[in-house]
Amino acid sequence: MAPLRTVTLLAAMAAFGLAGCSDNDSNPSTAGATPTITGSLQGLGLNTLAAALQAAGLDDDLAGSTQLTLFAPSDAAFAALPPGTVDSLLQPANRQQLIDILSYHVVAGAVPSSTARTLSSANTLGGAALAIDAIGNDLFVNDGKVTTADVTAANGVVHVVDTVLLPPQSLVATLQARGLSTLVAAVQAAGLASTLSGPGPFTVLAPTDAAFAALPPGTLDTLLLPANQADLARILTYHVLPSRTDAGAALAGELAETVQGSSVLFRTASGQAQVNGTRIRSFNIPCTNGIVHVLDAVLTVPAPIAATAQQLGFSTLIAALNATNLTATFADAMGGPFTVLAPTDAAFAALPAGLLQQLLQPANLPVLTQILQFHVLPTPQTAKWITARAGQGLPTLLGPSVPVTTGGNGLLLDGQPVLTTDVLAGNGLVHAIGGVLVPPGVLSQLQ
Repeated sequence: MAPLRTVTLLAAMAAFGLAGCSDNDSNPSTAGATPTITGSLQGLGLNTLAAALQAAGLDDDLAGSTQLTLFAPSDAAFAALPPGTVDSLLQPANRQQLIDILSYHVVAGAVPSSTARTLSSANTLGGAALAIDAIGNDLFVNDGKVTTADVTAANGVVHVVDTVLLPPQSLVATLQARGLSTLVAAVQAAGLASTLSGPGPFTVLAPTDAAFAALPPGTLDTLLLPANQADLARILTYHVLPSRTDAGAALAGELAETVQGSSVLFRTASGQAQVNGTRIRSFNIPCTNGIVHVLDAVLTVPAPIAATAQQLGFSTLIAALNATNLTATFADAMGGPFTVLAPTDAAFAALPAGLLQQLLQPANLPVLTQILQFHVLPTPQTAKWITARAGQGLPTLLGPSVPVTTGGNGLLLDGQPVLTTDVLAGNGLVHAIGGVLVPPGVLSQLQ
């Protein structure tokens, strides 16, 4: 064995029952035989990693008979670290730090990518866990993408990743280490640093410094003033989920409620993971008390449903809500959350001549109220969820269900086309529809 034996790795190996390799195990490869993990690095072009393992005294550990899995950063991954980082880590004085980082890339046992795709995490020989996530056809380990998978070695398997994986720190320390200094300053100004340093777990949707710089001039400086601490906290808590949610789970679930109270919407578009239409630049950065996803933009807290409908230009719907005193139900972000199937102005105009005016008469407002309640689902639901209920129905605030069908004409609700989907509001979602939905028998009540 090499004289530079790491206590950290040996202790971890002993805990997993992996210690006890003989000196003969340290040979990287034998002529004609499958190379060990150490012996395979040069053939994969992983020269920086090979040099780092040798400097840390871990090269022999990865050349023994014990089955291991190495998530191996490419040379480009090491080169992407801040200037001077690699040279500093290779210094003898920083050997323990290098050991901690490298042992965080090693998992006990040979774990093929097919198995890794079924996992959400894996404990490393360094002690901390890696976050594992499968998104589409891609496999991610923390915020690193597996670029070459399943390189078989005599003593395990190697997966090449495009990022150097760093052992987790606390959320605030992670944000600082990732260069998100503006967000850290905002968190401190909003009085949230102690909360995000607590046990959590939290998920932080973290805008980059460039994202904050892209806000309208003066916006950030204004928000950082002590007098605006509550407004800043409201914005920042909209970027925090009250649980640890990796990107795969978020994309599968689509809607996620934030600490602020309103929801964010996760989607994949053009092969990119997004939240509220903003690209997630880097995701699944684990912390000791949560996880971080880095965003390209600062998210805007959405307006309540009534204001959102007004912004969409649905003036007839707003007039109907006002007439029935339902506006207050949808005007306050604390109400709901709901899903509103919102008829456009053209949809109301297409009603039989004189029907809308008749519905707006005081004596018929109870009927109009029933019609409007037939356009509201008592829970927030995305178009994906609605589509999955084709052939069934959508339970409404009124009680009766709205029929759902799909086909050549797209998604139809009681025969009316869905025109625009998944418009986020502060207390739910809005889907624009091309017709007014009328519950069975209700028009017979008109006076």
